[in-house]
Amino acid sequence: MEQMPYYLPPEEGWKKHFEGLIPILILILIAIVLVGKTTNYFCSVPGLSDIFCGKSQVNVGLLGDFSANANTQIKADIFKSVIDAEGGKYKIYTKPIVMGALEYPQQNLLNNFDIVVVGGVQNLTYAARDALGKYIGGGGKVIWIGDAGTRDPKDPLVKGFSEAEFGGYTPVSLAISGPVAGDNLPRKLITDPQLNYFVQTNSILKDYADAYMLNFSEITNYPSCNQINALDVNPLGDMIATLTTPDGSIFVPAIVEKKSTGFTGGDVVYFDYDPGCTRAAVITTIKYLSGAH
Repeated sequence: MEQMPYYLPPEEGWKKHFEGLIPILILILIAIVLVGKTTNYFCSVPGLSDIFCGKSQVNVGLLGDFSANANTQIKADIFKSVIDAEGGKYKIYTKPIVMGALEYPQQNLLNNFDIVVVGGVQNLTYAARDALGKYIGGGGKVIWIGDAGTRDPKDPLVKGFSEAEFGGYTPVSLAISGPVAGDNLPRKLITDPQLNYFVQTNSILKDYADAYMLNFSEITNYPSCNQINALDVNPLGDMIATLTTPDGSIFVPAIVEKKSTGFTGGDVVYFDYDPGCTRAAVITTIKYLSGAH
């Protein structure tokens, strides 16, 4: 006897109606994304504001010494003064990070911050280096200033930025051809420095985009901006700007960005000078990294 073909009975009830709604739901989601990306309609809607309108508040962790007495050639006190004066206007809030607390990585302390700024301290413990590497690897955003983190208080042989300890995310390396003797790190003294835009369209410099060169000698409130003892470094990421003398005889990579090559979105922006010397760059860098508007 010939076997009759088997046919599944037609779907009935909620399954049948749900399948018919799928194309409609997809169209609704597409419409929501288009409206969110092209208007400010969802900026006041909890849960959707951060997705479509950037973060409503940016929490910045300060790792290091941001006072004028910091034990580094490039201090970060001007950077902090800009945030103290202007941060509230942009809902940018800072909080110091106690380095000793990073000895306990299970607490994931750095994950409490949208951005971590490292500045004003050469001595960075292994635990802090390791925590920063994991933070960036997980999508964290970091602003790195000058010679911060070039030494380890427990190991005098550490002199420079460690690719291994920072998980391969360090944006620069020391420009040296041999051992570093004593406490000296390779530096270049730049008098009357000028900032040359290597990538003029980068968001960090958007407020200076109409000018090709910024002359720091115009800054009178902070004399330290007029003579910078920059660290001599090689870029390991995208070089956004260079710092030069007026005649161009001396220059260093001034701003370098290194993004994660994976899917995490980790990002590090390195400044070989106190970014407070270019005051608008402080706010734009924070907004750029955090996605705030």
